[in-house]
Amino acid sequence: VSEQCAADTHSTSLDPYSYATVFSPSITKCRRISVNCKGEKEDTKKLPSKLKKLLYKRIHILQWLPHYTRNDVLADFIAGLTVGLTMMPQSIAYAGLAGVSPEYGLYTAFIGSFTYVFFGTIKEVSIGPTSLMSLLTFSFVVGHPVECVILLTFIAGCVELLMGILKLGFLVDFISPCLTSGFTSASAVIIIVAQIKHLLGIKINSHDTFNVMLELSKHLGEIKWQDTLLGVVCITFLFGFKQLTKFKVKSPSVKKLLWFLSISKNAIIVLLTTLLGAYLHFNGGSPFKLTGPVPKGLPNFSFPPLSAQFGNETVGYSEMVRSLGSGIIVIPVVAVLANVAIAKSYSADVVVDASQEMMTLGLCNIFGSFIKAMPSCGAFTRSAVASSSDVRTPLQGVYSGTVIILALSFLAPYFYFIPKATLAAVLITAGSSLVDYEIFPVLWRCNKIDFVLTLATFIIGVVKGVETAIVIGSIINAIVLLKMWTRPKVASEIRCNKENNKEYIYIRPELGLYYPAADYVSEFIKKMHNKSPFLSIVVDCVNIIKIDYSAAKTLENILNIYNEKGIILRLVNVNNEVLRTLKTVTDTTYLQLCKSTDSINGKDDDTLISEQETLLKNRREIFSEKCEKTVDIRSRIDYMIRI
Repeated sequence: VSEQCAADTHSTSLDPYSYATVFSPSITKCRRISVNCKGEKEDTKKLPSKLKKLLYKRIHILQWLPHYTRNDVLADFIAGLTVGLTMMPQSIAYAGLAGVSPEYGLYTAFIGSFTYVFFGTIKEVSIGPTSLMSLLTFSFVVGHPVECVILLTFIAGCVELLMGILKLGFLVDFISPCLTSGFTSASAVIIIVAQIKHLLGIKINSHDTFNVMLELSKHLGEIKWQDTLLGVVCITFLFGFKQLTKFKVKSPSVKKLLWFLSISKNAIIVLLTTLLGAYLHFNGGSPFKLTGPVPKGLPNFSFPPLSAQFGNETVGYSEMVRSLGSGIIVIPVVAVLANVAIAKSYSADVVVDASQEMMTLGLCNIFGSFIKAMPSCGAFTRSAVASSSDVRTPLQGVYSGTVIILALSFLAPYFYFIPKATLAAVLITAGSSLVDYEIFPVLWRCNKIDFVLTLATFIIGVVKGVETAIVIGSIINAIVLLKMWTRPKVASEIRCNKENNKEYIYIRPELGLYYPAADYVSEFIKKMHNKSPFLSIVVDCVNIIKIDYSAAKTLENILNIYNEKGIILRLVNVNNEVLRTLKTVTDTTYLQLCKSTDSINGKDDDTLISEQETLLKNRREIFSEKCEKTVDIRSRIDYMIRI
């Protein structure tokens, strides 16, 4: 402290603390530092406690809210309004996809938006219902009461929160982008097929993709041309408005108008067809199938249900959880995968705190379960709208959530008149953009294994369901990774030493050396030695960053084998971490270590062999002495025991 003082140090022999005024080069103000009798520095100015620091880190709004400006208010208001208009028709449609009433999708939308404001880190992310979450939810709760959906939301939130606290985000990294592309494309196909019945006005009870197609072929005579015509017109409208941003116009205001019409296409078509449905309903009856009544107002805040009515039987919490099956794991894992992927896509040069995003998503679902919400996560479509709207902070969620609350409070009675064919058109249009058909030719040229993995995941997803595709695809993905670690590629060739023109066998493992690959590399070295039994061996460890005990013992065994035969074995490019591990397992004095292949010792093999024989002789003598001492000690112990 005395070296930094810019003022006199005041101290007394009676006081255990002495104070000094210290100037920081970046701060003009002075602060008082106390030095106790143990020589430890303490800041007498009140510092935030660990709890306060933790709250500041986890409640992310505390970091950006003090710097919020008036310009940010306007930008976030516009972004929140556009996101809200985009999310409102989506929420109604995705609720139907999950097999629940429209209000549950709207509940999910506003609670996710509000919660992310306080804890979220990426301004573009908007938490709410998505097509993938709705489809997965439906696959696990089909035929179940709505209480199971709410309980699934609560359990998924708890799992996501726990994953964030324990920092288990690395587990999601085992789901490769190829696997994600495969089951996402499969979910898009399932969504499109599932909505054809609403588009054609046909009632079908099947949910499996092929069974739906089979029943459609049997009920072609029941097609309602009014719903079909409306659905086709809506799809044409949506695809047409989607292309508005591609028109080249010089006027900035016209360009902005086209952009706004493009992102508001869902809200516009829902509004127009709702007016049409209401008009026809009050003038002789609507020819379209309508959504039906939607409760007005906000839901009651209550703990998630712990019992449900299955037919005439009331089941408890444990039976409800068992009925959800693997959904309590699949739903949160996929939600975390989607949310972290979106966060990384829009983070630019900012490092994404994956643990914070997982905890935030968990809180969104936990809070959502208290107001009867569905499982939720972020969506690329909403994030794209927010980004193009020049969003500034996560506060846009307040405005988008307010749009949903206003809709529930004032527009809910009018949702009755939304034609089901319109919602089907919205889902079909959204699902078509999820099919990643462009990745297949790229993967075929790039990596055939990734191509097969993606194609297999896609086919399994369409045939057996997305949840099955995720599980099987993850297993296949893990097997591919394990094969790389257990059977790494090993480069080998015969090289010549420039100093003495002696040839040697050069071997370089391409991918680390842990216990699954230790025996394989050992057998490969033996195989190369048998082809050229009189040449010395050089193992290049440039790719070996770290080894474990088993790999170190394998190297020791190889060393002993070839020392007995008089074959020189050298290790090249050994880093400190590997050398430290080798020292704990074997005596490295018996190793020929080189910094690189250019610095291989130029001694003749005969000289090296004689040196190794001398070292081995000394080693055997030391070992025999230890054995004699051990025998002598054991004899004395036996004698003492007999006494």
